[in-house]
Parts: sequence; structure tokens; C-alpha cells
Amino acid sequence: MALAWMHNSYRRAEALVNELRNERMSLARALKMLEEAYVRIEKMNYALIEARSIAEEARRLKAEFAANVSHELRTPLNIIIGFSETMANAPETWAGVSWSPVLRGDIEQIYQNARHLSSLIDDILDLSALDVHKLGLTVDEARIEEVIKEAVAVVQDLYRAKNLYLTVQADPELPRVRMDSTRIRQVLINLLTNSSRFTSVGGVTITARFVGQQIEVAVADTGVGIAPQDVHRVFEDFGQVDGSTSRKYEGTGLGVPLSKRLVELHGGKMWLASQPGRGTTFYFTVPVLSQPPTDLGQFSANAPAYATAYRKAVLIVEPDPLLLRIVRRHLSGYDVVQVRDRADLPALIDHYRPTAVVIDQPGEDHVLLQTWVTDTPRDLPVITVSLPGSLRVAQTLGIQNYLIKPVLREQLLDAIAGLGRPVQTVLIVDDDPQLVELVSRMLQSAGEAYHPLEAFGGAEALERLRREPVDLVLLDLIMPEISGLMVLQAMKADPALAGIPAIVISAQYPETVSSEDGLFVKLVRPQNASINETLNCLQALMGALPLRGLPPVEGAPASPAIPGGQPAS
Repeated sequence: MALAWMHNSYRRAEALVNELRNERMSLARALKMLEEAYVRIEKMNYALIEARSIAEEARRLKAEFAANVSHELRTPLNIIIGFSETMANAPETWAGVSWSPVLRGDIEQIYQNARHLSSLIDDILDLSALDVHKLGLTVDEARIEEVIKEAVAVVQDLYRAKNLYLTVQADPELPRVRMDSTRIRQVLINLLTNSSRFTSVGGVTITARFVGQQIEVAVADTGVGIAPQDVHRVFEDFGQVDGSTSRKYEGTGLGVPLSKRLVELHGGKMWLASQPGRGTTFYFTVPVLSQPPTDLGQFSANAPAYATAYRKAVLIVEPDPLLLRIVRRHLSGYDVVQVRDRADLPALIDHYRPTAVVIDQPGEDHVLLQTWVTDTPRDLPVITVSLPGSLRVAQTLGIQNYLIKPVLREQLLDAIAGLGRPVQTVLIVDDDPQLVELVSRMLQSAGEAYHPLEAFGGAEALERLRREPVDLVLLDLIMPEISGLMVLQAMKADPALAGIPAIVISAQYPETVSSEDGLFVKLVRPQNASINETLNCLQALMGALPLRGLPPVEGAPASPAIPGGQPAS
């Protein structure tokens, strides 16, 4: 019995040893696989680092290419817009010239088309500057009938050339809509151009009506129509109802899909109804809720509050119009409303019910911050940031204002009026003679006693400044040999020229500079905050910061701070 017991114990021990040996072999294989996986991960990390470097270089080249192309486009476009606007709005500048109504109408169409092209170029600049991977919206109050009128003015010659009618039927007293007018105008132009391509007899009727809580716009043509089985292809990228190379009607198949996306960005939808041989009607909607009037004087205690179920609002104190446009495009999920005067703040807060108040200020100004916090409700967060923009760059260089081409006549005259001092003799400095002539005509059209002087380079500008008294310098920064920046430095170094104000007219944005205080973001809310709210804000801020050891993505947009709590200081 003892031998049998010992034999059984030996067999069990032997089985355990064999099982342990198998486990050790499995562990050895798993360890080897982990080592191989670690080696592969390490190789992948090196590959990712190399790919990131390549992507960064590609991003830099893309931004540089977009900026250069936009610069080259802006110079001739500024000439077109400037002269056409002056001809349309101030024809008396050309004494002795008779302007027929047809000629005035043609010039107005040139002006409207050039403005639309300028808006698209602004998008290229904004996207290249911010490296945004989505198309944002610059939302503002507008009337849909005005946008329809502008789109019709762009394409009416196309319809007239094909003997097609183009009529508009809009319900009276349609409510104002908060939308990106450029984008909705682009949608209408795409639909109208598409309808003219497929219509040979009859024409197009545009209708706009208020349905429920939205405005419905219909573009109905009398063209060839679309078969039911081909309707779905209309909204596909590069989709063509007739995809053959010998198709009768031209087109890329991008206009309608792009228009659908732009409408959906506004919270609306697009669809169509068609019958072969009887025409096609495209419908799209733009949501409308209780909207505040533009004029603060129209505010009343009984006015309906701004319905934030559609779009959340943010109030921003930002004097730089170019930077304000970039902020609006970046924060495309919010209605960004500018606060021009602190006295308007209570009415704006009561009407928009904003998520937060954002203040752009250079550095940490505790007195200014406390003033704004005092004027806001206790449960409304106040976010202060330091955003480097063109106006601040101009101020650091001693420039009174910074205008981006194409410059409109009103913008130039407003900038001069904003100097708050009498101006008569104006020196226009640019290496482009056509632009110098354009600015000179703009000044002459103002009806003021402006005396424009011309300089076609930095050296000639400095020579004229030292020889003749000048009240104002309109200066281009990008010039060969002696640049505009060198002219400014020479003016500041000369006591006789240091007091002459300068306004820059440039075809590109100034170099982006960081604030002296580095990255500055502060969130304040007087109301008590829970530990969860504080930690949520801290977590959102930590998630927006780049990892140490990795190069930061230059120009990449940071995630906006999530208001709603008081951060730890």
C-alpha cells in the first residue's frame, strides 16, 4: 500500500512537472512574441516620427503655397474690386464721362462677382493660417432675400444670353437669419448655374417662404429633369447623371454635393423633386428661431430671448476685424457676437444668453478683467486670452491701421477718418503703379480736399518724405529692395518723420507673433464651482496642450476652453 501510494504520488508529481514545463514553454513563447511586438512598436514609433516630420513639412509647404497663391490673386483682384466699386458708387470721379444704365449695371456685376471671389480667397487664407480640417462658417445676421438678389445679379447675364427667364418670388417680411451669407450665396449660385446648364427653354423661378421654424428656398427650372433612378447620384461627389465621355451637358459634379454640405453646416437640409422632361426643383432650408435685431436700440424687455437650441452664442471683445473673422470661422459651432461697447453688454447677455464672454487683451490686466467680471452675471464665465493679430502687430510697429487687400473705398476712408486728425497730403507707396492709381482715385472720389502723392518704391518714398510735408502714408510692406518695414523703421529713426501716421495696405496677413506673456488663457466665474467643474475645465485645458518632446504643430488651432467652471489659479 505504501508503494502504491508512493507510485501515485510520483505520477501526480510527474504530471505537475510536465504541466509546469509546458507553462514555462508557453510563457517563453509569449515573452518572445512580446519582445517581437515591442521591436515592431519601436519601429512603428520611428516610422510615425518620420511620418509626422513629413506631414509637418507638407503642412508648411501647403500653407506657404496657399499664402503665396492668395497673395498673387489678391493684387489683381484688388484692382478689379477697387476700380469697379469706385465706378459704381462714385462715377463723378471721372469728370466728363457719361455713364449709361447698362454700363453701370455691367460694372456692378463685375464688382459683385469680384467680391464673391474675394470671399472665397479669404477662406483659403483662413484655412491655411489655422490649418483647419473643416470648413467653418462666418455667421452673421442677414436677410435671405438680399442674398438671393446678390446671387441673381451674378448669374443673370448667363440667363440673358440663353434667353431664359429668372424670377424671384419671396414672401414679404421674411425674418432675418443668422447665417454665413457668402456660403448661402455660393449655394444659390451653384444651383442657378446648374439649372441654366440643363435648361434650354423657359427659365428658373426662385421662391422663398417661411415654413415652421425655417426658411425654405426652392430653385425650380424647366429643364430636362432627372429620372427617379438617377436622383441619388446628384448628391454624390463627382456624380453625373450621364457619366459618359460624350455627354451633352458639362459639369464636374461637385456643385450640388458641396451645396448640400454647406446647407447642412447651417443646420438645414437639401433635397430635390424632378420629373423627366418637365424640370427639376432643388429645395434647401435654413433654420430660423427667435433672433435678436442688429440695432441695440430695438431691444426691449418684452423681446423674446435668443433661442440657443439652434446655435450657442459667445460674446467677444475683439477690436481687430480680421482677427474677429478668424475667431468666428474657428468657433463655427457658436454664434460669435462682437461687443463694441461695455454699455451694450447687459442687453447682449439678456438677449443672446451666451455661453461665455471672451476678452482679447494683451497680457494679464487684473483691473480690466475685474471690470468685465463685475458687469457680468455671477454664473457667466469670462475667458481672457491674448490673441496675436494684425492690429496688434501694427501697433507694435507704430502703424495706425492694417488693411488687407482687396481694400474697399469705404474701408480706406473709414481708416483715414479713424485717425482723428486732419489729413490732406497723402503719400501712396507701392511698387504696383495700378494700385497706386487705384488708391489715388479712391481718395479723389471722397469729395475731400485730399492731395495724393505717389511713390513706387521704398527709396522714392523716403526721398519724398524728406522733401515734402506729408500728413499720412499709405504703405505696402512687400516691395523689392527697400521694403515697407524698412521704410517704417527709417521713419521712426528720423525725428522729423516719426510723427507721420502710417496705414499699411498689404496683400497678406502680417507675420504672426506670440504675445509677450506666451500662452495666456484665464477663465473666471464668480459663482462657486464644484470640484468636478474645476477638474473638467482642467482636463479640457490639459487635452489642448501639446505633448512634451513632440514639436508643436505651428498654426494648428487649439481646442476652445469649455466654459462652465472656475479653474484652479
